[in-house]
Amino acid sequence: MSIVPLIWLSRPMPSIPPLKPMRWSIFCRVIDNYGDAGVCLRLARELAHRGQSIDFFIDNQEILSWMEPEIHPNIKVRVWSSKQEEEDWLLKNQGFYVGENDLFADVIVEAFGCEIPAAFKELISNQSKRGQQTTQWINLEYLSAEGYAQRNHGLMSPILSGPGEGSHKWFFYPGFTKLTGGLLIENKIREKINTSIPDTQISSPFKIGLFCYANAPLVQLLTDLRKHCEHSERKIVINISKGNQGDVQKFMSELIMTELQISKDSSETSLSLCLLDSLTQNDFDEMLWNNDLNFVRGEDSLIRAIWAGKPWIWQIYNQSNGAHFTKLNAFLDLMECPLFIKEIHWGWNLFGDYNFALPSSKDARKWADWSAWCLQIRSKLLEQEDLVTQLMKFVDEKRQKTVEY
Repeated sequence: MSIVPLIWLSRPMPSIPPLKPMRWSIFCRVIDNYGDAGVCLRLARELAHRGQSIDFFIDNQEILSWMEPEIHPNIKVRVWSSKQEEEDWLLKNQGFYVGENDLFADVIVEAFGCEIPAAFKELISNQSKRGQQTTQWINLEYLSAEGYAQRNHGLMSPILSGPGEGSHKWFFYPGFTKLTGGLLIENKIREKINTSIPDTQISSPFKIGLFCYANAPLVQLLTDLRKHCEHSERKIVINISKGNQGDVQKFMSELIMTELQISKDSSETSLSLCLLDSLTQNDFDEMLWNNDLNFVRGEDSLIRAIWAGKPWIWQIYNQSNGAHFTKLNAFLDLMECPLFIKEIHWGWNLFGDYNFALPSSKDARKWADWSAWCLQIRSKLLEQEDLVTQLMKFVDEKRQKTVEY
């Protein structure tokens, strides 16, 4: 068993900047998966915990019934119609109060290029035409380790035409360096990290969390895991999370019983599946902490796996022009990823001629190195200010130029 030095664990809690309670409007669209909504919900919840008032606009309210069944009292969930001709309904039929001088929100967060409604842009434009844009319009961008995230973070973008003409918004880039907007992390997760003692020992049964897109090399994964079971007495349990893109759970169930002829009953075989129900964000986070290896996808679950500190494999969202490989490699390079872990990621993401394969269960050195690397980058990323703290400071700085407290 390998224990990480305690100097990695003891870390003071970040100071939360004093900020007058304000009204935030966070706009989110659920595209083809739940990652965008997951990030926006975590952002809204953490702001609410820090005393802010949130109007959370989402175009698929149903997913909150399982993702966050108990909404924080400071968060007002508002259904966001996707039809252009119904934009006025947002203001007229939901009791959404527009105050003096068209101040309907102190801060608007336009998440991941979702384009806030024209009616809201016009209200911001009206402020600017009176000489003072009191609503801070934040364009929250996707997470990236590429250089443009540092270069563009915090830049202002003037609106030259359309319903928002004359106003401006600010680009806010989450990221992995101190020159970006940081990462989402709750104080309770920091406390858990500070009080836990990492253990790189491989457990039995070996628990794997699988949260992936349907185009992952699932046949190779199961074939590889069966080989591990044949050469080891250790049992393996695969906890498969539900997802929105393709039915990975159904595919894995059929595959493991037909092509590989392996039972789902863990009492009968050394390799078994556990099909998980839809998890709340808190339960999903806890699941990652309880696994020995986590397969994660997209943006939100990657960060959650990093905080869990267990070995993880990231499947990046596929882009037709291959840009996702550049994004993947930029992240792995920035994190000084060991070559054997890079090759695992390349195989899992179907990059070039790389085939997916895990280290042998008997190769304790590689598994220990993998665990140590995950703990090192977690420790490194904890040193930067978190996204919510940085965002609150950023907004406070911009508002002080337009609003007197």
